[in-house]
Amino acid sequence: MPNSLQRGLYVIFEGADGTSKTTSMHLAAKALHEILLPVFPDVVIKETHHPGSTPLGQHMRQLVKYPKKINAAIEIDDLSRQMLYMVDAVAFIKSILIPAMANNEIVFADRSSFISALAYGCADGLSADEILRLYNVITPPKADRVFILQCPWEVSKKRIRNSRTNLDHYDKMDDTFHHRVRSIYNNLVTTSAEMTIAVSTCVAIDNIQFVDANTAQSDVVDSIVSNLLRLISEREDVSF
Repeated sequence: MPNSLQRGLYVIFEGADGTSKTTSMHLAAKALHEILLPVFPDVVIKETHHPGSTPLGQHMRQLVKYPKKINAAIEIDDLSRQMLYMVDAVAFIKSILIPAMANNEIVFADRSSFISALAYGCADGLSADEILRLYNVITPPKADRVFILQCPWEVSKKRIRNSRTNLDHYDKMDDTFHHRVRSIYNNLVTTSAEMTIAVSTCVAIDNIQFVDANTAQSDVVDSIVSNLLRLISEREDVSF
């Protein structure tokens, strides 16, 4: 019986605010680890979030989400905001993702700065080409899976209001903006050739999975874990 995975795994959890992305990722990581541990005793699953997984990213997170707490005079335009997210992405790729992949670890990422930039940046009025040019400074390992959690804004809005007291920049945006974000996520691979080309720089289109998050949390987690177990079984030639 092998002690470790023969290949690392990079899994991204994406979706608009209020789709229970963070909770689903954490529960899926816990469930997957319990299943893998008897077969791969050395398995490591790292849970990361963006921005904020590195010391530099933690400061970037504060700056892009709550700039007024740093300085009431700070105004961040849409392009500058995406450039700050890019700084976090570079720090994460260099200091966490690449070393983890070299050690054949599993990395769960609560957002990919690049895919989130496409959804939120384009909803702000930027083009996919502008965002792609920003992220051309570094090429990350391609994700093995991107799970895009989907949920109507009316449901997500209630979740946000019920669970968050410290609303960030995007939490405060109007309904029209949040509907635009959802539309971009829902049509990420069909909206235009420009968008498809941009997305394919970080994940093969076939490795994007859409998940109905407007259902029981346990069903969401089971769907994600089952998908990853099939992937690992094929790669590692094992059964679960």
